[in-house]
Amino acid sequence: MPLAFEFSSRTLLESRSRWLKSFMLGALGACFLRLFYLQIIQGRTYAAASESNHTQVVVEHAPRGRILDRNGEILADDQPVFVALFSPLGLNSADFQRVVAHLAPILNISEMELEHRLMAAVKAKSMLRVSDRLTRPQAFSILQERIHIPGVTLAIEEQRYYPKVELASHVLGYVGQITDMELEKYSDEGYHPGDWIGKTGLERLYDPLLHGQDGGILIEVDARGRQVRVLRHLPPQAGRDLVLTLDAKLEALAQKRLHDTKLPGAVVVMNPQNGEILALASAPAFDPNLFLPLGDSEKRKALLEDPGLPLYNRAIQALYPPGSIFKIVSSLAGLESNKINPAERVYCSGSYILGRDRRVFKCWKYPHSHGWMNFHQALAQSCDVYYYTMGLNMGPEVIEQYAGTMGLGQKTEIDLPNEKKGMLPMAWKTATHQHWQGGDTLNYVIGQGALQVTPMQLAMLTSTVATRGRVWQPYLVSQSRHLGDEQGDVIGSPRLLRQLKISDRSWDLLQDGLKEVVNTGTGMAAQLKNAQVAGKTGTAQSTKGKDHAWFVAYAPADNPSVACAIVVEHGGHGGSTAGPIAHDLLAMVLGADAAVPAPEVQEAD
Repeated sequence: MPLAFEFSSRTLLESRSRWLKSFMLGALGACFLRLFYLQIIQGRTYAAASESNHTQVVVEHAPRGRILDRNGEILADDQPVFVALFSPLGLNSADFQRVVAHLAPILNISEMELEHRLMAAVKAKSMLRVSDRLTRPQAFSILQERIHIPGVTLAIEEQRYYPKVELASHVLGYVGQITDMELEKYSDEGYHPGDWIGKTGLERLYDPLLHGQDGGILIEVDARGRQVRVLRHLPPQAGRDLVLTLDAKLEALAQKRLHDTKLPGAVVVMNPQNGEILALASAPAFDPNLFLPLGDSEKRKALLEDPGLPLYNRAIQALYPPGSIFKIVSSLAGLESNKINPAERVYCSGSYILGRDRRVFKCWKYPHSHGWMNFHQALAQSCDVYYYTMGLNMGPEVIEQYAGTMGLGQKTEIDLPNEKKGMLPMAWKTATHQHWQGGDTLNYVIGQGALQVTPMQLAMLTSTVATRGRVWQPYLVSQSRHLGDEQGDVIGSPRLLRQLKISDRSWDLLQDGLKEVVNTGTGMAAQLKNAQVAGKTGTAQSTKGKDHAWFVAYAPADNPSVACAIVVEHGGHGGSTAGPIAHDLLAMVLGADAAVPAPEVQEAD
């Protein structure tokens, strides 16, 4: 009996021992597998999480690429500035309130505004910029007060700078801090919270090239969020420079001459032989530097609320009736359709009577008259009665056909965002289900009524006439390149879009008439000493105040190297207001020896 009991006990003990060994081996295996999962499979993840508990990444923004004119003049650059960064790491609510109380007076902003900025860093759980472009006294004050402002770091950062202030502001555009919506859209392209991004103009259109690749600094911080040492540094890669077709001196002249009128307006100057834009100015202009500091400055607020709409690029966005400039299109339509006989004379009594209700359509010279006018005389003197008569002979369909052929009612596709395409009257009437009447045709043929164009479209039209039907793609950016490179990647180059099928006879008659406009007609203010100018004046009626003044021209007339379009809102007659501006612009492009004082002219269409 005792022997049997002893055997039974030994068997039970061995069984329990085996079970315990199995359990221990299983537990050790599970621990080993868990350690393998944590150390090998998830090792990087947990290492990063551990590191983030005592480190902070400071994004080092890449310098934006510069923007240069065709001669290397710098239009947009970067400059070093003091910035204040804030990290919420390790801070409690009391620390947060102390930072607000001590930092707001230094930055000269309200505590409410500063709290709003700091909360953005708290929500993002990362270091963010709370103020930039600090003055030296502000920077020194932050250093002196650093014991009272935990989490705040002073740094030097490259930020956008426009050395020529308002020059070419509508072409360049401006940059601003990236929004949440933009960040979500471009997060896969290397953008980070607090980045600067182009908002308008070339800054917006070419931002991926200009932006560069951000770098960063991994720093060790203590429990109060204060920097202990730098662990790693990844240098940023600067963005690429853009080289423009613009001539900064010509752009400055265009902007000055518009400013001298004290009226809104626009100027476009281009090379008709290849589509290069030499100047593109819009008035009033604005200072893009105002958009760089954080917060809403009084100057920026005034700019945004200005009723003169200085942010509006009138060269490509403003729509105007072209007035008598459109007689270029009407002339081609009549000549090509054989509805205009150049030798036929029409009598201008100062007005035209239409239909049974005897509606009166006045000539611009009313109550005076032009008398008997043939084609060249009517174009030179811009006689409305002659074109009223020819417009009814042609019909609106022919006029609309050639308006479309000459590029009106469609975008020019210049490399700028938000270009408007304008409007052709018959298409508009059809879209709005309105009936076309005889008076609509008379308005159409002289460039009034529902017809709407941009200055850029008329510059392109003028270039097309100058080259006898060659339509070149207009462009502003010629190449991009890295800083220090003499050659870069071609972005824009001459591109012939189409050759219009218009007879040499029509081109000869039209171009001779446009020369006569400047020699003896309404465009005499654009005459140059050593170069023949061809051009056309226009005075477009406005529903709000005085008429708009237009002038288009190209020169030298027999071998054109420059074409331009000028509009001055509410400037009155084109010949006396816009013509002298064209004179100065053409003289600069063709050389000083071509310039003579613009002749004094009487009020002319």
